[in-house]
Amino acid sequence: SITPELFKNSSCGPNGEEDFDLYSLSRPMKSEESIDYFLSHSWHDDPEAKFHVLQQLANSFCRLYGRYPTFWLDKVCIYQANVGG
Repeated sequence: SITPELFKNSSCGPNGEEDFDLYSLSRPMKSEESIDYFLSHSWHDDPEAKFHVLQQLANSFCRLYGRYPTFWLDKVCIYQANVGG
């Protein structure tokens, strides 16, 4: 679940926990699933504005396709403690 906290410049969890392992929020894709949107975290974007736009996008996608989109967010899907490994 994407929350505004995920777009802030820290490693806080979805409820504001400090030093949260963001990778633990990721999950393997299901065999019938595909990624609809790839997102790259930016340290300079306004996190609240980005979250608002993504909410609108997800709701529009759901109205069109009858399901919410699957997002791949680098900050979550790439294990930040071992980025190069």
